[in-house]
Amino acid sequence: MGIALIMGILIFVVLTSGCTSISSLFNKNGDDYKINDTSYNLIAKTPTKTYSAYNVSFKYPSSWFATSDNTTGSEIISVLKSISFNGVQLEIQIVPNNGMSEQGAVSQIHESVTPGWTKNASYMITINNQTAYEDIYKVNDSHYSKLMRFAVISFSKNDKTCLLTLQAPDEDFDKEKPYFAVILNSFEVQ
Repeated sequence: MGIALIMGILIFVVLTSGCTSISSLFNKNGDDYKINDTSYNLIAKTPTKTYSAYNVSFKYPSSWFATSDNTTGSEIISVLKSISFNGVQLEIQIVPNNGMSEQGAVSQIHESVTPGWTKNASYMITINNQTAYEDIYKVNDSHYSKLMRFAVISFSKNDKTCLLTLQAPDEDFDKEKPYFAVILNSFEVQ
């Protein structure tokens, strides 16, 4: 949870700092976010529980557990398969846009780069009938005993920016996608 939490706090600081510069979501070649990621279309057939707080709701595998925290001033929800620093988890952070446009808020997130993270791909995905932007990172540093893969997904709705960070060991990430899909395909912002 450590790196994802640090990234979430960094993004919260950027979004609430009053920065209002809006830059394009596309890289210099214009290649980012042109391909739809359909790999989350296959949803695991597993019993689920429902989480509802902070004006969001979603289903998640019943063998996982969900916890929330508001000690940093932003709303952070963690959904974990097991408690492990190298484990499978999905973290959700909801941040008010504070008058920033939706594109500006999402752009700020995608301009924030965590040192040591290598971006491998960018996609579009639909969550809660909104276009969301997904960046895939490989992380190989001393914090983890394995090569990790992170999918950082963000979108704005109802004057809030939702940041979803999916984490799993790189070798297991694709096997976990149907379980992540349970959450992503049921995710709603009120």
